[in-house]
Amino acid sequence: MNENGNGITIVRDEIYAFLKTLDKEGHEAARGFYLEAWNGSGRYTYDRIGRGTIDIDAACVSMVGSIQPGRIGEYVRGAVKGGLGDDGLIQRFQLAVWPDHTKHWKNVDRWPDTNAKSKAWATVQVLNDLDPEHVGAVADEDSDVPYLRFDEAAQEQFDAWRADLERRIRIDEMSPALESHLAKYRILIPSLALLIHLADGGRGPIPAEPLSKAIRWGEVLESHARRIYGLAVRLDISAGHALSKKIINGSLADGFTLRDVYRPCWAGLANKEEAQAAIDLLIELNWLRAEPSPESRQKIVHAINPVFFKKAPCDELTKLTEPPGGTPFVSVVSAALGHIEKNTPSAYTPF
Repeated sequence: MNENGNGITIVRDEIYAFLKTLDKEGHEAARGFYLEAWNGSGRYTYDRIGRGTIDIDAACVSMVGSIQPGRIGEYVRGAVKGGLGDDGLIQRFQLAVWPDHTKHWKNVDRWPDTNAKSKAWATVQVLNDLDPEHVGAVADEDSDVPYLRFDEAAQEQFDAWRADLERRIRIDEMSPALESHLAKYRILIPSLALLIHLADGGRGPIPAEPLSKAIRWGEVLESHARRIYGLAVRLDISAGHALSKKIINGSLADGFTLRDVYRPCWAGLANKEEAQAAIDLLIELNWLRAEPSPESRQKIVHAINPVFFKKAPCDELTKLTEPPGGTPFVSVVSAALGHIEKNTPSAYTPF
């Protein structure tokens, strides 16, 4: 890296393996390095016995890769709950997106857009070879890093956007982890505006148009960030989705146990914590009822409300609607125990 002043890019097909490596004992220094390299302007000195000292003028690392939804959920939950990931590393993945899977598959058999690919690569090359003086960038006496400013109109727009951001992250309506993530938009948005300005061939002060594009891009990124952090904040919702689908497709029958849920290691239900969170949510929504097994009262089984199959529970979880109001139901387990009870749902408040 000390030989590449513009920094380096790390491409990992599976980022989860990289994150878990940084969690291991003995990798504290490496983790600290990647935390510092996010800024792209800090100096970093690397000492190794027998290998001498490596001095990096500007530690700058970019990372591109993918991660499975269940894995990112597991890691984010650790960050939210004060685990090993609670140091701001996950919040540094500012451009993270959560792709949607469409219900209908369509075969697309065409050659990639070579012209668009060439333009994108040419833009990267131009930015990499950029001469700061050529675009009107200047540097202060306190720093040798050249910069561009917003013009007057863009500065007013940025100040208004910044004021709204600061208000939103201070009203305690989101988790601390998400607040930390969005707080880094103070740097992300102007950085995106600068890149858009330069990519479009702009010179001198950054006008309002590239800033507007950056703000709109930030709105999209925030929607994805909320979904990612939602995996940790509302584990029961994602786990509830997974459990309801297994019940609907017949993978779980009336009278199933907690062990029946987590033993197959289904996505989103791979451990006791996720399985119990899913069961508790569906009990709260009056779609399940926990009761003693007819074989042993020490064993808890879960009866399925017949209304469950009529209410489209997966859609209901998405909408966070109120549970069906106290629908009486008779299950195989209830009949075996010789009692019929009416489930009275508790109030359900969306997060």
